[in-house]
Amino acid sequence: MNSMSMSLQALRVLLLITSVFGLAPLAALNAQDIESQPPQKELIGPNLEPFAGAYKEISEIHTTYQERIIQADDPTKSEALQEEANQKMGQAVTDHGLTISDYNAIFQSIQSDPALKEEFMTVLNRTQ
Repeated sequence: MNSMSMSLQALRVLLLITSVFGLAPLAALNAQDIESQPPQKELIGPNLEPFAGAYKEISEIHTTYQERIIQADDPTKSEALQEEANQKMGQAVTDHGLTISDYNAIFQSIQSDPALKEEFMTVLNRTQ
């Protein structure tokens, strides 16, 4: 069950990323519970740089796996690749010192706040 929970969290990360920045989703998931909790500024301020690093890494993982999934010759292989990508994306979030929940909350805020999105893009551009 813990593996399933992590997989669902990783899918939520992917869903949120794809919805804001126009990436094609690998899987659909109901993110209603994520949308109901706007994050506080105390969460966003100190975590914007780690968020940008995680976002950049997740975007690279998504790009790498998207083509592999499209080219997969059978559904089982496609699902395995999706799971592998989701695990790597979840790990990218935690490697940057964030929880999946915090990452999703920050992501939602960026999506709904144009000024914050602009600030994020500035941070993202200087993130290595």
